[in-house]
Amino acid sequence: MKKMKVTFILLVTAVIVSGLLFSLYVNSKIFSIKRLQSSIAELQENSRINVKEETGAIKNLKVLFPDEGNNTESVEKAYRIAKSHGIKNLVFEQRSRELIDLSSGKILKTMPASGKKPKVIYVYPIKISFNSGYRNMAEFIREIQNQDRMVTVENLTAKRDTEHLSVEMVVSIYSTEER
Repeated sequence: MKKMKVTFILLVTAVIVSGLLFSLYVNSKIFSIKRLQSSIAELQENSRINVKEETGAIKNLKVLFPDEGNNTESVEKAYRIAKSHGIKNLVFEQRSRELIDLSSGKILKTMPASGKKPKVIYVYPIKISFNSGYRNMAEFIREIQNQDRMVTVENLTAKRDTEHLSVEMVVSIYSTEER
């Protein structure tokens, strides 16, 4: 009986520690994204300089933030990744598009009606629901974030189901042009 209590306490401690480590990982990703957003804003402000040949950094930014807002390719990649990790009951649901004004950093729901069109990055939030084990969920999220195109996890909720975790997450896909 005492061994079961010790085992239970060790198991709960391991779950809490892994949760804390995961939250630290997510916070570091969010910090990196915010830093990248400010770098992009600065780059776009300085884009008035004529560049005859694209540098590696500009090519990388064009991959992260493609001109077209086609989300189909990213969703198809996420589906293939999920299939390879045994993710079940996978559902994608596109939410309303948002805009990030690069001059102010504010999130806009629609383009301002004024005559001057601000420089923006289009954000396409997608809700993903699925059932999975903990390790498969973690690998799925890691691979989603490591795609060539910028994809960020905005929200993550996991609940213990009978056999698996029931997961709902919102990811954002970015582009520099509207689809």
